[in-house]
Amino acid sequence: MQRQKGHTTAIQARTATRGRAFARGVDDTRALLIAAARDVFLEAGQASFSLREVARRVGVSAAAVYRHFDGKEALLFAACTQGFQVFSNYLVRALGEPTPLDRLMVTSEQYLSFALENPLDYRFIFMSPAAKVSAPQSKSVAASSGTLPQDTTFRFLVDRVRECMATGVLAPVDAERIAVVIWAHVHGVVSLRLSGHLEAMGSEQAFSAFYRESVARLLRALGP
Repeated sequence: MQRQKGHTTAIQARTATRGRAFARGVDDTRALLIAAARDVFLEAGQASFSLREVARRVGVSAAAVYRHFDGKEALLFAACTQGFQVFSNYLVRALGEPTPLDRLMVTSEQYLSFALENPLDYRFIFMSPAAKVSAPQSKSVAASSGTLPQDTTFRFLVDRVRECMATGVLAPVDAERIAVVIWAHVHGVVSLRLSGHLEAMGSEQAFSAFYRESVARLLRALGP
């Protein structure tokens, strides 16, 4: 499918104003390195990612990076973890809803809100090769960090699916597999929007309405 013409304007505008969510309100070197690492990775790709370029953007020496991180893998993993923490803060808003279906619907809406309000963060944690933003193999980072938001965000969706099955909203089958189906759907629609393929849907408000309708249709199809 060809990209829609003129798609870049709206996406770039959102990126320019919302791209620094990781370091918002924080002025310490570690947070700035994390934000710069995300940006450099998205711009240059995994093959050309450079700690020297990250350091240059923050205004420190390349050696200074190692005072905060063991190396390239550790820095990228920290950026990924920070992104998932921001994402997790969106998801928990769904817990205030009164019914299992409401909580599942709002979970999907918060997925969209996170993506539209933090497009660079979303691209980094969900549209980068998983192996490149995972825990470094040479260090037991995950073990020393306890439960990671990378793990808890998907578990949050599974829990919402399970309670919908328990109350008869969804057919009682494998909750994790159904959670993957829902995730694949919302990720596909959101990613198409961020990459410009759904700019023809119009404004952010119009797209959001389409997104909610598509999720509602999917959930009805997954019903008993």
